[in-house]
Amino acid sequence: MKAIIYCRVSTKDQAENGFSLISQENECEKFADQNGYEVVKKFIERGESAKTQDRTQLKKMIQYAVKHQKKISALIIWKFDRFARNLSDQTELIKNFSSLKIHTLSVTEDNNENATGNLMRNIIGSFAQFENDVKSERTIKGMQQASKEGYWCFHAPVGYKFVKNESGKSILEPTEDCVYIKEAFELAKKGIFTQVEIVHKLKAKGFKKVKSSNHLSRILKNQLYAGLIKVIWFDESFEGKHKPIISKETFYKVQLILNNKSINCVPHINQNPDFPLRGFVRCSECDSKFTGGWSKGRSKKYPYYNCRSKGCSNSIRKEIIEDQFVRLLKELEPDKKVLNLFEKVLNDVWKVQQKENINDTKKLRKEIDALDDKLIRIEELVINGTFDNKTYKRKHQEIDNEKMIKQLQIDEMNIEINDVSKVVSYCKYFLLNLSELWINADITLKQRFQKLIFPKGIIFDGKKVRTAVTNTIFGCLHNINTQKVKMVSRRGVEPLMQE
Repeated sequence: MKAIIYCRVSTKDQAENGFSLISQENECEKFADQNGYEVVKKFIERGESAKTQDRTQLKKMIQYAVKHQKKISALIIWKFDRFARNLSDQTELIKNFSSLKIHTLSVTEDNNENATGNLMRNIIGSFAQFENDVKSERTIKGMQQASKEGYWCFHAPVGYKFVKNESGKSILEPTEDCVYIKEAFELAKKGIFTQVEIVHKLKAKGFKKVKSSNHLSRILKNQLYAGLIKVIWFDESFEGKHKPIISKETFYKVQLILNNKSINCVPHINQNPDFPLRGFVRCSECDSKFTGGWSKGRSKKYPYYNCRSKGCSNSIRKEIIEDQFVRLLKELEPDKKVLNLFEKVLNDVWKVQQKENINDTKKLRKEIDALDDKLIRIEELVINGTFDNKTYKRKHQEIDNEKMIKQLQIDEMNIEINDVSKVVSYCKYFLLNLSELWINADITLKQRFQKLIFPKGIIFDGKKVRTAVTNTIFGCLHNINTQKVKMVSRRGVEPLMQE
């Protein structure tokens, strides 16, 4: 009769120092010899937990047993809890080996296939599972308490490492990578870069640990970097003992942008410097977006914009459609007289807006003062015994978060522009040179430029490009032009209608 042996230790320390592993193997070999079994294969599990069946050597043993089931009579283990500490897993494994006609034998326990033997195995398995569950509960309670005290109990994220503090506890400490994490948040806070672009910028500076935009997204949503501990067991966050890499203000500002609560002019178009209008121009016949590509000629390749729709033969040379687009931009360039009048209107609007911002800021500051008063009342309730410490911390955190958001709103409204005339002057230059600026821009600026001016793209009817929707500012200039300067409005160009 032939048999296989399975031995396991539960920690890497046991595996590296040889605790019980050699003795298990020797006892199993001795048991096989005494019962007339020839050992044909040993599977030694070093430092993997028996909580699940997802173990390296266990998987290999199952594969081996299935392949050689006709030659193997028994599986020898030192103890059933070495096999699996979960009773249901243990029962399932024994049943599966039994279906292969392989008898599972324990060196130290009852192997009789009767009611008494089955009862003993179930009792032993139940106690093993009970012990495992108790350890898990203690571990979770310890992690919960540590989280409340401000300690992170999981893997250190990028930008941090674990060190021992004066009390001997593990605490997060920023690494040299923290400068890149801070840079990522600063770029995200601007609201003008896609996450893919931020990843490229970080890699260009030598930071290779952020592999993708999905990885970056997880970083930008991680409160740890702002010095907060957030775990699944609690709704509220706790102030961490570790040093934050970014401020809470920066973190919450980035969350507003990620949740689309802040202005974002980032285009969602695949970049190809040869075809800046790809995915932006639509076909007038089928309303499909144009793609771009190179067509082979007899002696060289020619660039074309093509309709994506099947059965539509709309294919236009690159220079034709881009020349038409530049002409459309030139048509949108306003008269200088119109812009001078617009400047006066803009200054008046600016003054009104500033007054509104001042009033809104006063209102928000009163709301923050009210929240401070609320904090004082909560402290009084704690002193009187109405609130326990846990409730106080939760309420305090909620109010702090609310104050933070209101302060961010104030900061947004109080953006200081020291010289409005310079800003208006640049805007005038931009509007008077739309076509030239687009021609000389790189692919990223071209696409942002296009989205800014034509929010819903443009249409090509086979002869010229046209659009029914432009940015609001061109609608304002159109109105001034019509009402004050008495110039004829341009065909095919209408202002963006506000819903």
